[in-house]
Amino acid sequence: MLKKFTVIEGNIGSGKTTLSKKISSEYDANLILEEFEENPFLSDFLEDQKVNPLGVELQFLIDRFHQLKSPFSNSKPTVADYFIEKSLVFSSNNLSTIEKNLFDNYYSVLFEKITKPDLLVYLSVNSERLLKNIKKRGRKIEQDITPQYLESIHESYLDYLKNKKIESVLILDVSSLDFVQNPEDYALVKETILNYDELKTTEIVF
Repeated sequence: MLKKFTVIEGNIGSGKTTLSKKISSEYDANLILEEFEENPFLSDFLEDQKVNPLGVELQFLIDRFHQLKSPFSNSKPTVADYFIEKSLVFSSNNLSTIEKNLFDNYYSVLFEKITKPDLLVYLSVNSERLLKNIKKRGRKIEQDITPQYLESIHESYLDYLKNKKIESVLILDVSSLDFVQNPEDYALVKETILNYDELKTTEIVF
């Protein structure tokens, strides 16, 4: 059963947006997609991670808050391809200590004002597969991303998620699957998410 509010998270190029669209379409759910292209600081930052990382993270935090604070439909479930907590993951990886302290102060105020997910799914994908996906979709601003940066983001996600104690978390290693092109792979991932309450583990490698 699809929960009231399900978040599909993952690294850059993991397929989280595609999976969110497929599940929300199949179950007639509300869909929330991150509006990353509107961040004016992002392009320069992806070319050089030393260029205004605080501006990048604060802009994302504000944008994410405005999207997620809107009330959800009472009659339909909601699927999102991100949650505001990814701001903690990326800021931990990208900001200096003094910048992170400032960022966390803003985050703590905004986090209390939004609806929390009933299930947070993290799509774990190795960096080689991520780079292939990134190259295939061809977004210009992403073409200079390095495997080292992707690996650091992945480790930050795992460190954060494995210490979460509030919402339910499901980590799925989908490196060997192609749920975009292969209906059987999509069905496998979807059924795992829908049957979360019956699983005996919160980490699955396909």
